[in-house]
Amino acid sequence: MTVLPDTDTNSHSDGARLFVVIGTQRSGTNLLREILNTNEQVAMLGEVFMPSPAPAHWDNFCRSLPAGPTHPESRDEAASLLNSYFAFVEYRIRNHWENNRKSRCRAFGVDIKYDQLERIAPADWHSTSPFILHYLRSRGATIIHVMRNEIHCAMSALIAEKRKLWHNYEGVAIDRSYELDITECLAYARTIARRRASFVKSAHDCMVVNCHYQSLLEDLRRAGYRGEIAEGSGPLLDIATALGVPFEFRHERRLKKAINVPYSQLLSNYDAFVRRLRDSEFSAFASTMY
Repeated sequence: MTVLPDTDTNSHSDGARLFVVIGTQRSGTNLLREILNTNEQVAMLGEVFMPSPAPAHWDNFCRSLPAGPTHPESRDEAASLLNSYFAFVEYRIRNHWENNRKSRCRAFGVDIKYDQLERIAPADWHSTSPFILHYLRSRGATIIHVMRNEIHCAMSALIAEKRKLWHNYEGVAIDRSYELDITECLAYARTIARRRASFVKSAHDCMVVNCHYQSLLEDLRRAGYRGEIAEGSGPLLDIATALGVPFEFRHERRLKKAINVPYSQLLSNYDAFVRRLRDSEFSAFASTMY
């Protein structure tokens, strides 16, 4: 496989720190991206392994390579491919961001979900730990681990699928109730818990900053009427410190809550759902179903 030389797209690099946001769907990664991108020194792209017309998404980058998209045969080849990819991401950010706002950013990153960590696996990689974590560790990259309780993530994903609405920028209100398959929701939550545990085990010696969704919301409550978030303890301060950037974040409130009604109003089978939840291994989350 032919890989673009690192120097092709990295000529403007000044040693910016690489970071990767890792979590599951509906855990708050998109909200975090919105907040981080208000800092002129930080630039973050969305889920780069998802289909998109954006040139800096993984599949489009691979199609641009001289040999076309193939799977790396060796660890060195995979590392070279990732070096070229992240150099290209940085190049796109520095040269193609709106109004050239990120030309001098000091940290840049992407969003990768738990179930996407195995996307890049060289043929000679036999470890149970995803190769990309090995690569990020070797690069000294910062991993921002976004976590939200598994039941809320599962419910939000299932409701988003029913509504065909994944990101609520228009403030669309929920005007009806939905019946969720309780068994399906619990199975989804178990999958999230299993993937999270696997990630935590594999990333034990990586540079990881934890960002709990509820703690992020506490940070956002310090936002003034103009949106500036006052500095205080919480995940945003931990992230700014890890990335070596000033604490300069805003909450522009562009992204609205997808579930914007009480769960008792959202679920037509609310009582049965809560009873089943109390009998499951996720019983501790029953008290959050208000």
